[in-house]
Order: sequence, then C-alpha cells, then structure tokens
Amino acid sequence: MIQINPREIAAEALMEIMEAEAYNTMTLRRLLRQNGAMPRQDRAFVTEIVNGTLRNLIYIDHVLNTFSKTKTEKMKPWLLAVLRSAVYQIYFMDVPDAAACNEAVKLAGARGYASLKGFVNGVLRTVAKKKTEIPLPEKGTAEYLSVAYSHPLWLVRMWIAYYGYEETEAICAYDNQPPDVTIRVNTLKTNQAELKQMLEDAGVEVKDGRISEYALHLTKTADLSRLEAFQKGFFHVQDESSQLAVRILDPQKGESILDMCAAPGGKSFTTAETMENEGRLLSCDIYEHKIELMEEGAERLGIGIMECSVKDGAEAEEEQEGFDRVLVDAPCSGLGLMRKKPDIRLKKDGNEIDSLTGIQRRILENAAGYVKEGGVLVYSTCTLCRKENEKNLEWFLQNHPEFTAEDITKFLPADWNAETAEKGYLTLLPHKTGTDGFFISRMRRKD
Repeated sequence: MIQINPREIAAEALMEIMEAEAYNTMTLRRLLRQNGAMPRQDRAFVTEIVNGTLRNLIYIDHVLNTFSKTKTEKMKPWLLAVLRSAVYQIYFMDVPDAAACNEAVKLAGARGYASLKGFVNGVLRTVAKKKTEIPLPEKGTAEYLSVAYSHPLWLVRMWIAYYGYEETEAICAYDNQPPDVTIRVNTLKTNQAELKQMLEDAGVEVKDGRISEYALHLTKTADLSRLEAFQKGFFHVQDESSQLAVRILDPQKGESILDMCAAPGGKSFTTAETMENEGRLLSCDIYEHKIELMEEGAERLGIGIMECSVKDGAEAEEEQEGFDRVLVDAPCSGLGLMRKKPDIRLKKDGNEIDSLTGIQRRILENAAGYVKEGGVLVYSTCTLCRKENEKNLEWFLQNHPEFTAEDITKFLPADWNAETAEKGYLTLLPHKTGTDGFFISRMRRKD
C-alpha cells in the first residue's frame, strides 16, 4: 500500500505557494489529486495546515523569528515550510506538540537536511515551551493587529483610516476564521428545499443563506464536483455578496444583459436563472480558457441564453450595442476575499492599487456606452479599498452626467441599516454580513 505523508504534502504546497508565488487553491487541488490515495481525513488535514498556515503566516514568522537565531528570510525554503507548518500545528491545531515536532524533524531529514535536524528540533521544542510568552507589539496599535491577526501592516493602517480601530480588528479576526462553502440553487432545475434534502442525504451539512433565499452554506464536503447534485447542475458555487450584486442588477425575463468581466461565471449563471432562461445574456472575459469554463458551467446548469465571448472590457469598440442592463464586476485587489484566499494577504503590497484603478475606470468608461437610455449599470468589486470603490463611483458620476446613482435600499434585507444605500452604493463588511468583503453600486442612464 502506498504510504503518503500528509505533512509532507502540506509542506510541499506551502513551499510552492511561497517560492513560486502559486495560487493556494490551484496548488492544493493539484497536489491532492496527485496523491489521490490519501484518505479523506488526511486530505482535510493537509488543507487545514496549508490554509491555516497562510492565514496566520505573519504571526507564525513572528514566533519563529522570536525563538530562532536564524531568521525566516535566511532559512532554506523547505525547512521554512516545514517549520511554519509545524508551528501552525502546535499553536492552532489539536495536535500533540511532540508529534508536530518529531514529524517536522523527520521531514527535514527526508529532503536532504539531516545535518539540520537538530536545528529544527531545537527551534520547535522552544516554540512549544514558550507558547504563553510571545512578545507582541503594544495593543491599540496597527502593528499589534498586523502581527496578532497576520494582516499586512499597510492594509491594517488603511482600514483603520477607513473604519476605525475596533472595526478593523473585527474584520481581521473574521478573516482568520475557516470559511464555509456558499452555493446558489439553480432555480431552473430545482428549489432550495429539494436541493437541501439531497445534499443532506449525501452527508453534507447545510444551512440556509443569510441574505439570499436561494443561498445555502455547506460544510463537511471535500469535493463538490463528486456530488450528484453538482453533476446534475442543481447548483453553482457563489458567495452571497455576489448573489446580492445580481439582485441589485435586477435582471428581468426577456431583457438583453451584458456581463463585462464575467469569469468565473457565477453572476452570469445567477442572472440567467433569475431571467428564467429567457432573453439574451452576453458574458465576456479577457481569457479564452475562462470562457471555456463558463461554457461548461452553463451547459451543466442547463442555461441556454448565455453567449460567452473573449473580450477585453477595457478596450472600446467603434460601434457599441445597447443593453438593458450592464454588470461590471471589475478586476480588483481582492482584499475582501482573504478569509477564502489567505494567500492574498501575502502577495499584495498596495502598489498595484493605482494601476488597478486605471483599469477599472477604463472598463467603466467603456461600459457606459453599452447602456441603453433608461438602462442600468451596476459596478461591483470584491475589495475593501475606497480608491477602487467609492472614489471610482464618484469619478464616474462626475464624468458621466447622463447617469444618476439609484437608491438600492429596496434590494437589501429589511433589517439592514445601510447608510449609503440611498446614495446608490453599499460596502459589505464581512464580519457584519457573513459574506466576502464587497462593494456594489447601481446607476441608471437617463432617458
């Protein structure tokens, strides 16, 4: 029988993600498939170590740098991955300290670092012994939040300027919680009650959505694609924030709708389902391979009105077709996704925001020409950055007096107190809404 060490797979994933700047979801998926003989429990163990280590990496490196004479930036990539994953097990998992330490020492030797087994053992023994003696920056400072919650300092400072200290701490704490999986019921094929029962019969834990009547939250499922309900096209994966964006777009049966930055397709799928598969939906993206994935998804879901096309949303066409509604879910810094994509916090330094803003404005400028008179334009992002959100909305309305912001209060749950909804936009703070961090705005072109 093939013996696969889940800790070795986890360290391999961490090294690849950090050294090759690979995406954690893609790296994990590939390594788990390559080691498909691992039992389900071990697969879950690997996933927990990788995502948990990335989610707490700044803190983990702070611990290592406190107790190791050799600092993390000087360590060999393999040894660093092994040490990081071991510290996560010791500090955040129900794993005996001795087991985490001993297994890390074995992994060091397994990759040609037998001479450094003593170093690994010494560091981890100290780390385990000194759990309650970790020196942290002074409470009440941005530096404290950065280390304690493993968020980059530049981001913490930006959020404190936006939301204040306590709100920023709440966002950071929420980002560090393991996410569930949110899906949208395919109303073309089934309903919420039937799908919920089918998933529960398959051993999946299911909870109703918080915002959308068609949302379900899933836990205890490793590979959704293996579920019969998925294969039959009864649902697609989509956060409730994205579902709310489509609700605010308010697509109607028989209309013509343009989704300018559609990949991976969730908003287009929900739009088509809301339209009851009647009308015209043009879904565009800049990457051809993503178009193919969207077409496969539409076929699985039984959507016939979706026309997928390769198009750069930032490049204007000489002649623009008019649409009743246009959705711009713009490429962004993704700072609202750190709960689900923990590697984002390690690969952003804030320098890309100005270039992203330029792209977003070009797409918005282009989108304006596609909206019919009396039509609707929705602009959304999955980030918590005012340059990419409120400032872009202000810029667009100043430069396009033919558009006005529309009150979106009627699209929100009755118990929400969204102060900006009357002004035509909404920021979803994840710890308050239980969603991704998200921005949604709605504008109408004057007749």
